[in-house]
Amino acid sequence: MRGCKYQLLTITMVVLLGASSALAQQAAQGAVSPEQSLAVQTLQKQVPIYVSERPGPWEKEVGGPLREGAQEWGLQGGYGMSFKMGGTKHSYNHAWILPRWGYVWTDLIGDDVLGGILQGNGEVIIEGVFGVGTSGMSGWTEGLAVMYKHNFITGTRCVPFVELGNGVSMNQWGIYECNSDFEFISQVGLGVQYFFNDNWNWMLGARYHHMSNAGMTKSNPGLNNVIFTTGVTRFF
Repeated sequence: MRGCKYQLLTITMVVLLGASSALAQQAAQGAVSPEQSLAVQTLQKQVPIYVSERPGPWEKEVGGPLREGAQEWGLQGGYGMSFKMGGTKHSYNHAWILPRWGYVWTDLIGDDVLGGILQGNGEVIIEGVFGVGTSGMSGWTEGLAVMYKHNFITGTRCVPFVELGNGVSMNQWGIYECNSDFEFISQVGLGVQYFFNDNWNWMLGARYHHMSNAGMTKSNPGLNNVIFTTGVTRFF
């Protein structure tokens, strides 16, 4: 629809410019009839003119459905701690830097499920993973994760979300629970975004984060963490 409007604008401008140019030439020659002048004036009044604007991230207002094709760029910081579950036998603390890019790939979905409480937009997130041990462990990890993020529609500047996905990492933790350099990441989380304006928001979240090598080595205890995150994101 937007492309058709742009084409209509182009055709209309060509017609008006052509008519105005012809009218100006005839006026210079003293050969403009009242009927010709009236026809051009009528055309200028009746033909709709559309002004193109760069689309924002929202279909209409902040807190409503996001526009399909909108993008997200953001940077989060996080602090995590392990908890003793499964193969995790020790307690560790770690800090994280999590740059991210997202692409909204659906229009409004979920409006016909459970009375509409799940209505929102689906988004694909690609996130960089950079962590460093702060207590009980030393070393670092770095990797890449891909997640699905669901942005709930509230009609307000507070937009809750849930996200889940998997990734891979290379680490030098040097701990019992991660005894190989290559590890897989599984995670699920939730949070809320508060939009200061149409584009910028402050994000607060928490996620369950699991690292293991999926049995690639004989011993594969795995590391279970909870990570709290906060950061700034821009949608456009």
